[in-house]
Amino acid sequence: MTANANKRAIRAIVRKCDPDRKLNILTFATHERYEENLCKTGHNFYSLAIGKTWDTDYAPVPDNYHIINTIPDYIDFDLILTHTSCDRMFKAHQHLAGSDVTQGNKTGIPILRHTHVLPDVRFDVPSQIAAFQQYPRDKDSFISAYNMAQWGTADGSVVEHGVDTEFWGEGWGANNDSRELYCLSVVNEFPSRDWCCGFNLWREMASHTPCKVVGKCTGEHAGFSQPAQCREHLRDIYQTAAVFLNTSLHSPVPSVLLEAMSCGCAVVSTNNCMIPEIIQNGKNGLVSNDPQELKGFLQLLLKDHDLAKELGNNARKTIVEKYNLERFVDNWNNLLYSTVNEYRNT
Repeated sequence: MTANANKRAIRAIVRKCDPDRKLNILTFATHERYEENLCKTGHNFYSLAIGKTWDTDYAPVPDNYHIINTIPDYIDFDLILTHTSCDRMFKAHQHLAGSDVTQGNKTGIPILRHTHVLPDVRFDVPSQIAAFQQYPRDKDSFISAYNMAQWGTADGSVVEHGVDTEFWGEGWGANNDSRELYCLSVVNEFPSRDWCCGFNLWREMASHTPCKVVGKCTGEHAGFSQPAQCREHLRDIYQTAAVFLNTSLHSPVPSVLLEAMSCGCAVVSTNNCMIPEIIQNGKNGLVSNDPQELKGFLQLLLKDHDLAKELGNNARKTIVEKYNLERFVDNWNNLLYSTVNEYRNT
């Protein structure tokens, strides 16, 4: 491990790595609200501005998340964290080691790849899986066991999503008896993302049921929907909608679904990917892949306020017990420290 290490890496190697010390982590902006929660581990994140940059419409930049254009020589990085396999992994190698990642990890710093997405079904899936497995990295982690299996591997860690249930649920229950009778969906660029978010399915639901979409929409579809003004505004919207409708087709689990559940929304959702692990039909939500059944669920909940309230209460209980932020932070800290320590001991 140390044979090809540069001076920066050697300095990082000799630094103590224990649960009392904050890690210096080189990363890239990927998913603002997810990374906002990740920052609650307390470590120092340095986000190299390549490709996507942090969009403050989705979340404010945390104090310990530093956006950088070049990699400072005075920082001893403990870890490279990439949330996808992409050209940014190559760029990190070029900056840190002066080499291409295809030559192996020559940075002297462990690479942890955390995968949120699934293979893109619009393209050849086997070739994507083969390319995914060829990327040099020191450890893999995934947001669910389902996600890991879809990439054709059993060699990885799982850190499931976490929700700040104190924020996404502050004052929850107060509006349960006076929620507005419509079905809410929260999706960015919805009309252009039918393949993964189910826009045409939503449109079919909306032709029979009062529906509303919140989310950024640009380009040719600008004006279709508007994003919430801030997180507090989005929370208010969750807490005043009678039903939350999720029509995702190819997403392991939308973060907005978990936020809505944390806010006590009665949920109606498609039943695919990781969703069956979270929602038990009839207990903490209603799920189906049959459009006619979904329509019936929406109409039922708009009429049966007691059932909607019961499902919403149970939905919040699920998130508080199984997908809370404390569990998320603890699991991430265990993964981060173990990745660094295992690398140093090889």
